[in-house]
Amino acid sequence: MEKNPVKTDKDLRELIDYKDVSFPLDTWADAYSSFPDYTLNCHWHNAFEFGTVIKGSLDFYTGEACLKLEKDDCIFVNSNVLHMAKQTDPHGPAVMSGVGFPPSLFPDGSIFQKYFQPVMKMPLQGFRIEAGNPHGQRLAGIIKDICRLSDEAYGYELRALSLLSRLWLETLAYLSEKDHPFVLKETPHHHGTMVKQMISYIQEHFADNITIQDLTDYAHVSRSECFRFFRRYTGKKPMEYINEYRLLQAAGLLRDTSLSISEIGSFCGFCSSSYFGKLFKEKYGISPLAYRKEEPAN
Repeated sequence: MEKNPVKTDKDLRELIDYKDVSFPLDTWADAYSSFPDYTLNCHWHNAFEFGTVIKGSLDFYTGEACLKLEKDDCIFVNSNVLHMAKQTDPHGPAVMSGVGFPPSLFPDGSIFQKYFQPVMKMPLQGFRIEAGNPHGQRLAGIIKDICRLSDEAYGYELRALSLLSRLWLETLAYLSEKDHPFVLKETPHHHGTMVKQMISYIQEHFADNITIQDLTDYAHVSRSECFRFFRRYTGKKPMEYINEYRLLQAAGLLRDTSLSISEIGSFCGFCSSSYFGKLFKEKYGISPLAYRKEEPAN
C-alpha cells in the first residue's frame, strides 16, 4: 500500500487540497461524532478559518487557549495558528460548518495590504463570538450562505467573493472594537514552531518506529522542551499523541478499505496485531473488527 503523508510546504504548513487551486476556497460541515475520539487533531495551515456551531458544543483550542463553543457561536482562526477541536459531550453530536481561504485568494496589492496583511501581522490567534452578539449573528449567516453555494453554478466565484468580502468586513468591524476577549500569541513564536515541526514529523513518519530522540533531533529541542511544549499545545505527551494519530489513521482505513486488521496495524506503525488491537480497544472501547462492522455515526 502506498503511503500518503500529510502534504506540507517548506515551512511545514499543511497544504489544503482545494477543489479548484485557481480559486482556493474550502467549505465543510464536520460531524464530530463521526471522528474517532470525537476530535479534530491539532494542525495548522496558512488559510484563514471561520466556523459556526450548527449543533451541540465544542472545546476549540487555538494555540494554548481553550474556547468553549455552543450552538450558533462563531470562531475565527488566524493564518498559521495551531488549532484543534473536540466534541464536549460524547453523547451529544456536535456539527460545525466552516469556511477557509488562504491570503492568496486576494492577491498582493493595495486591497491585501490594507485589509488582510494587518490581521496576519497582529499577535492574534483567533477569537470566539457568542451567538447573542450582533457581529456573531451576521458572521454565522454569511458562513452558512457561503457553504450553501453550489460551485457548479454559473457565477459561483463572484458570489463567493462577494460573501467573503462581507465576512472579512464584519471581522474587521469586530476587531476594531476594543472590549472583546481576543486570543493573543503570548508565548515566544519559536515554541509553536517547535511543536509544528514535531507534529509534521509524526504525520509524515507515523508508520515508522518513531522515538523521542527522533522528535528532538528533528525540531532541535531538548527532551524536556519536547515534553513541556508538546503537552502545552496538544494536551498530550508525545508518544500518546503518536499512538492516537496512528489509531486515527487506522480507524479511517478500517472504514474505508478492505485491508486486513494485521495489514492496517503494520501500516500504521504498530509492532504487532495484538498490540494494535489492545490499544484500539482501550481507546475506542471495541475491537478493530467490531469497529469495521459498526455503522458510521450520522
